[in-house]
Amino acid sequence: MINIRSKPTLLALLLPVLLFLATAPHLSAQQAFVKTQGKVLVDGQGDTLLVRSMGLGGWMVQEGYMLQTASFANAQYKIRDTIEDLIGAAATDAFYDAWLENHISKNDIDSLAKWGFNTVRPALHYNLFTLPIEDEPVTGQQTWLTKGFELLDSLYSWCEDNHMYIILDLHAAPGGQGYDSGISDYDPTKPSLWESSANRDKTVALWKKLAEKYAQDTLVIGYDLINEPNWNLPGGSALRALYEEITDSIRAVDTNHVLFIEGNWFANDFTGLTPPWDNNMVYSPHKYWSPVFSPSDIGYVTVLRDTYNVPVWLGETGENSNAWFTDFIGLLESEGIGWSWWPPKKVETINAPLSINKPIGYNALLDYWNGNTSTAPPTSISTGILNQLATNLKAENCHFNKDVIDAMFRQVYDKTSVPWTTHNVPGLIHAPNYDMGPLGVAYNDTDSYQLNPPPSWNSGWQYRNDGVDIETTQEVFNSNGYKVGFTEDNEWMNYTINVSADSVYEIRVRQGTNGASGASFYFEIDGAKATDLYYASNTGSWDLFSTKIIPDVVFTTQDQILRFVTEGGGTNLVSFDIQATGPISALSPKFMHARTNDFDKVEVHFNKPIDSTSLGAVTDYSIFINGTYHPAIQLERSPKNARTLIVQIGQTMTFLDEIEITYSGSGLQTADGATVPVFTLEDVENTLPQFNVIPGRIQAESYVEEQGTSLEQTSDVGGGQNIGYLDVGDYLVYDVTVFHAGTYEVDYRHASESNGALNMELRDTLGNFISILHAASLSATGGWQDWSNTTHMTSYMDAGRYKLRVSITQAPFNLNWFQFNLAFNQAENQLQAPSIYPNPAHSHLTIGGEFQGSKARGIYLYSTQGELIERVHDVEIGNGYSLDVRSIPNGTYMLTVIRFDGYRHTTPVIIAH
Repeated sequence: MINIRSKPTLLALLLPVLLFLATAPHLSAQQAFVKTQGKVLVDGQGDTLLVRSMGLGGWMVQEGYMLQTASFANAQYKIRDTIEDLIGAAATDAFYDAWLENHISKNDIDSLAKWGFNTVRPALHYNLFTLPIEDEPVTGQQTWLTKGFELLDSLYSWCEDNHMYIILDLHAAPGGQGYDSGISDYDPTKPSLWESSANRDKTVALWKKLAEKYAQDTLVIGYDLINEPNWNLPGGSALRALYEEITDSIRAVDTNHVLFIEGNWFANDFTGLTPPWDNNMVYSPHKYWSPVFSPSDIGYVTVLRDTYNVPVWLGETGENSNAWFTDFIGLLESEGIGWSWWPPKKVETINAPLSINKPIGYNALLDYWNGNTSTAPPTSISTGILNQLATNLKAENCHFNKDVIDAMFRQVYDKTSVPWTTHNVPGLIHAPNYDMGPLGVAYNDTDSYQLNPPPSWNSGWQYRNDGVDIETTQEVFNSNGYKVGFTEDNEWMNYTINVSADSVYEIRVRQGTNGASGASFYFEIDGAKATDLYYASNTGSWDLFSTKIIPDVVFTTQDQILRFVTEGGGTNLVSFDIQATGPISALSPKFMHARTNDFDKVEVHFNKPIDSTSLGAVTDYSIFINGTYHPAIQLERSPKNARTLIVQIGQTMTFLDEIEITYSGSGLQTADGATVPVFTLEDVENTLPQFNVIPGRIQAESYVEEQGTSLEQTSDVGGGQNIGYLDVGDYLVYDVTVFHAGTYEVDYRHASESNGALNMELRDTLGNFISILHAASLSATGGWQDWSNTTHMTSYMDAGRYKLRVSITQAPFNLNWFQFNLAFNQAENQLQAPSIYPNPAHSHLTIGGEFQGSKARGIYLYSTQGELIERVHDVEIGNGYSLDVRSIPNGTYMLTVIRFDGYRHTTPVIIAH
């Protein structure tokens, strides 16, 4: 093997042979070249090709964070020097030979193909292909090495066997292309790519050599010319000049392959790089640690595609949570944009497909190199540790993170969950082995995305890559070595179960807390609450556990999903052991819980299955909404869960309502013939979706459907986003509930350099047209962020649920929000509206006035997106009620005050501490 850092002695004699080996053509199974066609890539058959790629990071270019060396050696040259100082040059050469042989092998490529990838993006280090300029025997000469070409030959054959494409990525260019040395192996003691014409000449020559080698190969899609340049290059002219020089050198020998162009500053600044200069070119931005929730979050990508009618490819991304992976890939593919993930493996990781097992003794090396210990391990031991690391690189020796691949492929299009492992009841369930599936389906966790490094979506950083925080534990009893911790309010995990027999069981929960106030939990079965709320035992330590027994839980063979739910946060969980204790008939029936099921339905949970033929009379059930009685009109046992009764009423409920239920009959029976006792004014958990309220403010971006619009950050008061880039024919649709029949004034918050206009239509919940509410003209304000209000009156609206459609009839203009105010006369306004002051509020907000009585049924403060922030019930406001807002972030909110007769007054308030 050739030492890639030393000068070969017989290179001049061997050069003709080496050039033949490096340029020998390959035979490909593909019939024709992949090429650009308008905004897409097409394969050899002319079909659109969506590139799903894995970037082979860490193989030819080491990055410190992948080896846990970044704190003392981030760039590859520093990593190598650190190793060489410890074990010597010869042992270091052997280590790097093994590294290159083992890091990517046929097993890796076979696995990638099996998982769903159709392309690989090998990250190339130039020094595997040619000498550094300071080592060239003749200045300006390009000496070619065999190692890099041999590695690519092996990769090519493995990809050919799996019918996979290749995109070559120059990840470490001669001299280094950026200040971030960890990415490009830049050594600041030597001239960079941008400080040396010799380095730029070598870069151009290397690409020509690679293009000569692959000019006739259809397995290769193309060439990613420079990875993530990050250098001060004003106007992008120097970057474009080098790109064009590389393009000319490639096109002199290869007119077939696609060129992938990355912007400056980690691929995303395309200043000076537009318009395209080649007719087979793709722009390739990157994206990490940022929102992926809507098309606007990749607007910087799609604008390149749409403006210049060229394909875009997300050439590098990853390093996040499973939920982020699923959402981002779904977003990209909904736009027809391919992607490349990064990287395939790292030392002890949860968020790459493969985790490299850390050798015994590797931590001792890291401690020494970090300066935590002064004595180095003996040379022979250190060499053995590093050789074991090189062995552990092999795919077959790595740990497969199956949840990562499931999130990247199955979950993008299949939103169901699948079991992590088999859970039999009776039996033991380890808490970290919850189902595998999307956020909100298999689990719920407050922090499930990483929007700024370092990692924060998983505080434990063990076992799985979801938001559920998993740590190792020393607990032995009923443990698999891991625990769920850092729990917060209303987090939950689902477990698919196989129940062998109908019975009463007890759940022996291995749990604990270090005195966290309010740490509590309960269980649900198939969506019905199956246990009371239990407080976690204070064990005095986050890693000490006790067994809390939850008795009298009914399981049947029909049950499928067991859910563990936290309240208050602070419960640490190891496992739950479920064991039978007796027949169901020995357990007395009782009410367990109630929650909203739909806008006019309440579901009631009991501790055991009910008899579908003995539900009692509808007159036995009463629903109270904000204290007002509403009779039941229909009863039904849930088709999904025999423990659940569905009670329907003839009244629409909203997410702001306080709801209670009473049962006063004797006809409701359980499946085993027992009579369910009465219950009175039990609280109903309100789980109805939050929506836009009229009267109230509607943020322009809170639409449920749109066509042709875009989002951008706004400089208006309150911040957030506004709708922009509107054209005639664009439209927005909103779900709304009108609380009070009447006509309304609508204040539009808009900004533009030109006049605009829109039509507002009222439609039913199915989208059928009802009426035109008004046509609104919006005058130019002088600038795209110069905001002004314009008011228009609506036609009459009945109370109820609707869809509101806003159609653009004159454009362009920007829209931030629009607010509905009930249009009653001034005398009525003074009589009915409470006084609300000060506004803006600094520490407290006072609600006062008679409001047709000195008492309000409820006061609600919610965000402009409909999130309920604060609520209080049955409060005296005659002398002024003071609402403490000191803990609420600055911003604009909506305040609703409800009278006892149901009338609501809604007004915007500003909190500014």
